[in-house]
Amino acid sequence: MGLHFLSSSRFPLRRLAALTLVLQVGFSSAETPNLYAADKHWIAYLQAHTPEEVSSILGRAESLLDSAEGYPSQSPIALILHGEETRAFLKANYSTNRALVDQAARLDAYNVIDVQVCETWMRDNSVSADQLPPFVSTVPYGPAVEQQLLEQGYDHF
Repeated sequence: MGLHFLSSSRFPLRRLAALTLVLQVGFSSAETPNLYAADKHWIAYLQAHTPEEVSSILGRAESLLDSAEGYPSQSPIALILHGEETRAFLKANYSTNRALVDQAARLDAYNVIDVQVCETWMRDNSVSADQLPPFVSTVPYGPAVEQQLLEQGYDHF
């Protein structure tokens, strides 16, 4: 399964319906994401579940922010983590992943991304919410969030 982007003009909840970007190394869409287009929302699927993928996506998100003027006004890109890449965000691993976590925190502060972690993955891996940085929120089941967005009318392009 390659990278797929989806679009919709409806969002029921900020955290759940923010742009879902589930970490893929590259954008394969011909259309470049625009952080300022109110009618566009993007979704991509995670493949490798690695911190390197997260870093690549955060770099791309930061490039989009740097290429525009002002702060984004649309819903942020939601990074839904539900694999081993989540370990990079654990407080116990902060010293090893400081650059990655700090970049994610900065992008979250500018409303570019919204990092969300799957509670099912957390439970299966004995991770509690207090082990995550304050800017990271949780969703009950990451893959279901993705499916729900598809069912709400997101379109591939």
